[in-house]
Amino acid sequence: MNTSIQSSNKPFWLRCVVAFLLIGTAGLSFILLSEKETVLVGFVAQMTGNQAELGVQERNGVQLAVERINASGGINGRKIELVIRDDLGVPEKAQSVDDELIKAGVVAIIGHATSGQTASGLKVTDPAHMVMISPTASTPALSGQDDFFFRVYPTFKDSSQAFAEYIFRTAGLKRLAVIYDMDNAAYAKTYSTTFSEKYASLGGIISGESNFSSKTRPDFSPTLAKLRSGEAEGLMIIASDIDTALIAQRVRIMDWQVPLFTSAWAQTETLINNGGKAVDGLKLEQSYALTSHTPSFTEFKSSYQARFGNTPSFGAAFGYEAAVVLADALKKTAGKPDNLKKALLETRDFKGLMDDISLDQFGDVQRPFYLSAIENGKFVILGKLN
Repeated sequence: MNTSIQSSNKPFWLRCVVAFLLIGTAGLSFILLSEKETVLVGFVAQMTGNQAELGVQERNGVQLAVERINASGGINGRKIELVIRDDLGVPEKAQSVDDELIKAGVVAIIGHATSGQTASGLKVTDPAHMVMISPTASTPALSGQDDFFFRVYPTFKDSSQAFAEYIFRTAGLKRLAVIYDMDNAAYAKTYSTTFSEKYASLGGIISGESNFSSKTRPDFSPTLAKLRSGEAEGLMIIASDIDTALIAQRVRIMDWQVPLFTSAWAQTETLINNGGKAVDGLKLEQSYALTSHTPSFTEFKSSYQARFGNTPSFGAAFGYEAAVVLADALKKTAGKPDNLKKALLETRDFKGLMDDISLDQFGDVQRPFYLSAIENGKFVILGKLN
């Protein structure tokens, strides 16, 4: 019998009901299929502007991790889909893009790159019970809190104090000047305070302290001239890679021949490329074991170079680790945000690129930290600080 003729003999109202049910069933199937296709994960950092290098490196590290995770089966058969946003290095923008990601339906957010934007974004994500895992935010102000924030980079509380002790005892400098970027105050100002208090407790003298706003692209000459007048024996710079390079250049143009030090924030190739000979000999503390010979780290560096055409910085490595730690927890929750916080808190002895990763009850991590320097245009590890 001809099906079309048979259907046409049915009452009109019945045909409408059948059609409605068929459409509804097809729509439901499409929705269920779509839900199985991808797991939405947000990524946010500063990726444009003068201080974009760290965020770009973190995005690349996350992308490399996601590509590998998807190639090996994804999250229980579902691929991760990255939803990427640029926070422009502005606190208000950090909040708005985090809100966008939440509304887009992401199950978690990887970011932000800096402590300032992270602290700002948490005002949006934490009330929404949205997990945020940062590759590099290291302010101790976010430690020890029962919230939805996690990180794979340790706080700088211990490393900055160990650095202060190295400068005072090993380098033998008794008077030090400090300059820092107020636009990332959650990191830079807190770092300056923690570092300076330790240095002073050892008997050292902070002969001068100045801050600046990187957004205004300042002329550093007047500020450095004032710091120099305090007869400092060394200069501690707490700023991004590009600003640290500019400050170092200005110091040498002034013929101020003092040892230079900086925090881990500046450790990218941009520092070397823009600082040139002015940053040769500069020392910094970091948790990036860039001379690690573990097979996983060696393979990561090779794969990153092949994929992106440049050498990975600490941001790329920790971005990669943040993504794989998150993916491991998502496998326990079948790719859903439900109980994701609990799954992340269960992270113990996870094999990272350089070290094993364990998160404490507050989502913080403990890792070794190192003393590094720039020698002949390259970063080298001088030894452990802890």
